[in-house]
Amino acid sequence: MAKMPEEGRFEYGKMDKHTGAQWVHVTPEMARAHPQGRLNLALWLIVMVFALIGFTFIYGFFVAGGVTSLIQGLLALFTAITLAMRAPIAVMLAAAQIFLNILLQLLGGTLKDLSNMSPEYGILTLVILIFSGLSLFYLIEGERPNLIYRHRFRSYRGKQD
Repeated sequence: MAKMPEEGRFEYGKMDKHTGAQWVHVTPEMARAHPQGRLNLALWLIVMVFALIGFTFIYGFFVAGGVTSLIQGLLALFTAITLAMRAPIAVMLAAAQIFLNILLQLLGGTLKDLSNMSPEYGILTLVILIFSGLSLFYLIEGERPNLIYRHRFRSYRGKQD
């Protein structure tokens, strides 16, 4: 990765036979100091959407009740906060968020009755599920999120002796 300081600790993982890439683990301090270790527009957008989802569920709790809405809202807000703080647990919280959304939508029958709902609620449900899936994919596979949250980057040149 360009401009990575040479001081510190680099731990090289196994080389992938097909791509020739390997994960290089760095210290959290090195990851935060690197220009790629800051949130970019895409990550700030993910943070804002998770916060919006959280506020929407919490509003739904106050309007209609339902403890699951409160739990989903608090989890989404906590996910947004940890993503903005660059905490490593943020990726697990995003995975828990999509798992909980899908589980509750399936158990509650929302996906089965999607055609019978009001168009706004059906679209909102689909948007939340699609956004959660795409953001989780980016958080797991993206170069910048891997450096920020997992303190590692892909190297294609092998271990430097």
